[in-house]
Amino acid sequence: MRKALLCIGNPLRGDDDVGNEVGRIVTQNLSDWRVFYGEDVPENEFANIREFAPDVLIVVDAMSGFDDGKIEFFDLSDERDYIYSTHNLPTPVLLSYLRKICPKTLFLGISVLLENVLDFKEGLSKSAKNSAQKAYERILEIEKNLSEQG
Repeated sequence: MRKALLCIGNPLRGDDDVGNEVGRIVTQNLSDWRVFYGEDVPENEFANIREFAPDVLIVVDAMSGFDDGKIEFFDLSDERDYIYSTHNLPTPVLLSYLRKICPKTLFLGISVLLENVLDFKEGLSKSAKNSAQKAYERILEIEKNLSEQG
């Protein structure tokens, strides 16, 4: 089974880089996952994802608007109130396109404080680092479920 992760986030916007941090953790620990770093223009990775043809794709991105430190899988297929991030495409539009490439596309949102993504700064807060680890643990749950199905 081909498994992929698309990481979204701008490394120069503080905690917005949390999605990329999850990708770095997955790269170090799950060799059978292919990690794509979309940074703040994830659509640049669409052709590479299409070529890889994953059976399952997890999109991971920082979000604001719910409890800090919360990590949640979201179904944004019919979301009318778009959740905004630093990339150009609204998340539901991005997911709609990716589901044409890989029907089993999941969105893993990591809550960060809005004030930690507004200014240009490198590095993650301690809270975002902890959230990245929690997100990795959620991916491990998916990994376990996929192994049981396979």
